Amino acid sequence: MLDATLLEAVLLGLAIGAVLGGLGGGGAILTVPALVYLLDQPAAAATTGSLVIVGASALTGVASYVASRQVQWRVGLTFGLIGLPGAWIGSRLNHTVDENVLLLGFSALMVLAAAAMISDRVGGRRRGAPEPSAPRPGDGGGVATLARTGQSTRTSASPLAVGATALGVGLLTGFFGVGGGFVIVPALVLVLGLELPIAVGTSLMIVAINSGTSLVSRIGGPAIDWQVVVPFALAAMVASVLGKQVASRLPARQLALGFAALLVAVAGYTAWQSVDALTADGGGSSTSSAVSAPAAADPTAIVAPAEAAATLDAGAVAIDVRTPEEYAAGHLAGAVNLDVSGPGFEAGLARLDREASYVVYCASGNRAGGAVARMVELGFTDVVNGGGFVDLAAAGVPTA
Repeated sequence: MLDATLLEAVLLGLAIGAVLGGLGGGGAILTVPALVYLLDQPAAAATTGSLVIVGASALTGVASYVASRQVQWRVGLTFGLIGLPGAWIGSRLNHTVDENVLLLGFSALMVLAAAAMISDRVGGRRRGAPEPSAPRPGDGGGVATLARTGQSTRTSASPLAVGATALGVGLLTGFFGVGGGFVIVPALVLVLGLELPIAVGTSLMIVAINSGTSLVSRIGGPAIDWQVVVPFALAAMVASVLGKQVASRLPARQLALGFAALLVAVAGYTAWQSVDALTADGGGSSTSSAVSAPAAADPTAIVAPAEAAATLDAGAVAIDVRTPEEYAAGHLAGAVNLDVSGPGFEAGLARLDREASYVVYCASGNRAGGAVARMVELGFTDVVNGGGFVDLAAAGVPTA
């Protein structure tokens, strides 16, 4: 991995971990777009890697809240356990959805997260405003007392509302690879009546539980790029601890508004990219974990993993255009390695039968698209862009 990529992963981890630790949620929702658009990860692999990053940073962040007795263990465990089925189902559904449809849904999720962060009612709690009947902080009550004792003021909540919220959060975590803290914190404050500091600490505990469950359910799915995920996660873990201390000294309402604006901007970019790809590829497919079949005018567009697998089963030759190091770390069984960025790529193409059938793949489909374009220029008559290695492996194509 290039040093620039390592530095970028660390900086992104620091930023996202700081927001997660300070606000109990919200920052982690940027993990997937960061992995996809800044670190060139396929969406399916990005949502899995995001679970590692989010879960690890949440687990680290909750430790500082435990030290100050700001975690409601019974609430957190109950909320987390109820959400387990949702996390499991969401993880399974993730593999059945087109990559660009997934990212389009993610953009809508970011808008909802922004709306939650700027909600007046929740914003009042974020500022530490006491209840009308509560004494002022410093007078033995309010947030100061709750932070010291770990107690909370609860309202009567319908068991159905609690269960539905917990299941919904679990589903979001499993499907999108996010912690769901932007939903959990308002739910704990508004539904269960917890004060904000305790809601944040308890939220981190729930995020860790849901992330762990979702990861277990994805065993055997898209591979995780540990060279990117590990430094990203470590930086987020450190920043999640520091975020709590820093956030307590800054105007939380203004921070929430600024971060909400960033979420909306990223959501707009993600939606634009997704709609553009779906339109270019003929509308997408609701049953694929990668980009849909190519339009006739664009042979470089990524085909669905199932279609690529069928083409290979019919006798097509797999061409791996990643670097030799990437190829050695894992590749499709029988694949020919022709590094598209290497000096021997053209010579390698010259040795191939231009009338044969080929499925070209890389890590995400970008390099494969360039290779397919060059092969078409050279007169290859039956070649398709198979997309990313992890998506093809998840579709059942044998690996070596």
